[in-house]
Amino acid sequence: MVGYAPPPAYPDSMSHAAPKIPSEPAADPLARLLQAHPETAYDYLEFRRVMAGNAAALAAERATDQELARIRACLDSMEKAHALDDPAQEAAADAEFHLAIYETAHNLVMVQVMRRIFEMLKGGVFYDRSDLYRRKGVRDGFLRQHQAIWHAIAAGNPEAARTMAEAHISSIEEALREAQRADSRRETALRRRTGSDLTGRIRADATAAKIVDK
Repeated sequence: MVGYAPPPAYPDSMSHAAPKIPSEPAADPLARLLQAHPETAYDYLEFRRVMAGNAAALAAERATDQELARIRACLDSMEKAHALDDPAQEAAADAEFHLAIYETAHNLVMVQVMRRIFEMLKGGVFYDRSDLYRRKGVRDGFLRQHQAIWHAIAAGNPEAARTMAEAHISSIEEALREAQRADSRRETALRRRTGSDLTGRIRADATAAKIVDK
């Protein structure tokens, strides 16, 4: 971006690795509030779509060579974890990839807000990211989307970067909805099976009781 002066280097507390989350994230007042209302997962994704699109667009305009190398390294880690079929490691690399983009946007407020959000996300406040990554087809789709975001940023194309980032968040939302639908179907089937088993036992007990009476 012509005439843009990057801000001072981030302090160590905001550099590469995300802060460690508390062992019990629900002890945090905000996390506890959000955890008590599962529907906030979609509020989070709505907020995230706006932030991710803007951050990717700014990163495409403002990224230095060093920052591009860092984003590329995060994507490399994601691709390696994907090849090893390691959902947990891939989810962790996913978070680092997005945090690198937020930092590359050179907006300190955005970085601080999103780091706090990602701490809660890693703690499972909004939804279980590792479980989502284990769903069939989800990891492949996410990886392709991350690659598309990277290529748009590396090409210095802010509009393409924004579009790819927003589409990625929409994909997360759809994957989450589908995961919830699948879980609901499984729970319904389990309840029906349990109910059928219980009915069978009651009938068997009644039959046995009649035999004893005779």
